Amino acid sequence: MGASETTAETEMGRGATGPIPPRFLLAKIVHTLMPSAVRMIGAGFQFLSTVMVARSLGDGPGALFFFWSSVLMTTGPIATYGLEQIALRNVPRLEPEGRSVVAAFVANLRAMSVALSLLIGIGWVFFAMATEPGPGGFQLWYLLPLFAQGAIALTLINGEALKGLSQPVLGSLFAHVLPAGFFCLLVALSTLVERSFESTEILALYTASFVIGAVFVRFAPGRAFSAPFILWPKKSDFRILLREGFPVFCVSLFGALGFIVPLTICEVTRPAAEVSHLTTAFRVSILFVVISGSIHSVFAPALSRTAEMRHPLRPVMKVYGKSIAITLLTLGIPIAIGMIFPETVMTVFGEEFRDGAGALRLLLVVQLLSLMMGPVPYLLLMTGHTAFLARLGILKLVIVVGLSFLLIPRFGGAGMVIAMGTAFLGEGLIGVAYAVAKMKGQERRDKEAAAE
Repeated sequence: MGASETTAETEMGRGATGPIPPRFLLAKIVHTLMPSAVRMIGAGFQFLSTVMVARSLGDGPGALFFFWSSVLMTTGPIATYGLEQIALRNVPRLEPEGRSVVAAFVANLRAMSVALSLLIGIGWVFFAMATEPGPGGFQLWYLLPLFAQGAIALTLINGEALKGLSQPVLGSLFAHVLPAGFFCLLVALSTLVERSFESTEILALYTASFVIGAVFVRFAPGRAFSAPFILWPKKSDFRILLREGFPVFCVSLFGALGFIVPLTICEVTRPAAEVSHLTTAFRVSILFVVISGSIHSVFAPALSRTAEMRHPLRPVMKVYGKSIAITLLTLGIPIAIGMIFPETVMTVFGEEFRDGAGALRLLLVVQLLSLMMGPVPYLLLMTGHTAFLARLGILKLVIVVGLSFLLIPRFGGAGMVIAMGTAFLGEGLIGVAYAVAKMKGQERRDKEAAAE
C-alpha cells in the first residue's frame, strides 16, 4: 500500500466533513476498487469454468462435481481455523522484524491449517463413501476432497498474509485469480480431448488447480514466502494461535454448516438434476458475495479505528454507510439484471438449467437485501463483539436447519433458499441492532462518567 492509499484510508476513517482533495479522492477509489477489480477477474474465471463444466457434463452427471466444489469452498474457512484473519492482523506487526520472521509465522499458520484440513478431509472421505458408493468398493476419487480441502485453506491464508503485507492486489491474485485461472485453463484443455471427462475427473482438475495455486505463492514478488513453506509452531505459539483462532473458527463453522446441512438434505432427498440447478444458482450468487466481501474488507481497518474513538457510534456508522453505498453502486445494477432475467442467466449453463431460474431470483433478492444491511460480520468483529457473532451464528444455524427440514421436502431448492435467506437476514438485523445498542451504551456511560 502506497503512502497515498494510506492517507486516503485515514481520511475515510476520520469521516472528515471538508472537501477531499482530488488526489485523495482518486487514491480512495483506487484503494477501494482495485482489489475488487482483480477479484472480479477471478470471479470471471470461476463463472466461465462453471459454464464449460455445466455444458460438458449436463445437469445430472455434473451434480457430483457441483456438490463437492460448493461444499469444499464453503468449508475452506473452517479448515483455516480463522488463521487467515490472524495473518491479516499480525503480519503487519511482524514485518519490521524482517521477511524471514513473517515467512516463519505464515508457515506456522499453514502447518496448523494442514493438520485441521487433514481431519476434515478424512471426514469427507467417509462421507463420500457413504453417500456415493461405487460399484467396485473404494474409489480413488474419494481422496480428492481431502487434498482439495487443504489446498483451499492454504490459498486463503496466503491471500490474507499478502494483504497483511499491504499488497491486497497480490492477495486477491494468489488466493483467487490464479487457482480459478488454472482450473479454467485445465477445463478448457479437457474440452479438446476426444473423450468426455467424467465429473470425478473434473473434480481432480479442480483439486490440482488449488494445489498449484497454494504452492505458487513461493514465487510471489518479493519472495516473502519462499522458505519455509510449512513449519510446526512451538508449543507456546501453538497455544496462543489455538486460543486466538477459536472464535473466528466458530463463526466460520456455524456459517458453513448453515449451507452444508440444507445442501446435504437436498442431495439426499432431491433429484440430481435439481441439485445441479440449485448449486449452479448458488455459484452465480456467490460471485456477488465474493465481490461485495472484497469491497467490505477495504473498510474493515477504518471500522476498527473508529470503534476505538471516545464517541464511536457516528464515525463507525459513517464508514459503515460508505461501505454500503459503494457496494450497492458497484453491484446493484448487475443484481437487478439477474433478478429480472434469471432464465437468461441460467441458460448460459445449458438449456436444461433453466429450471434453476426461480432459485436464482430468490438468491439475488436475498443478496440485494443483505447488501442494504451492510457487512454485519465486519461490524461486529471490528467493534469487538466476536463472541456475540459466534452465538448469533448458532442461532442462525438452528433456524436454517429447522426451516430446511420443514421447507425443502415441500418446496425443494426454493425451500432451501427461503430457509437460508430468512436466517441470514435475521442475523443481519440482530447484529446491526446489537452493535448500535452497544455503542450507544458506551457513549452514555462516557457522558455519565464525564458528568461525575
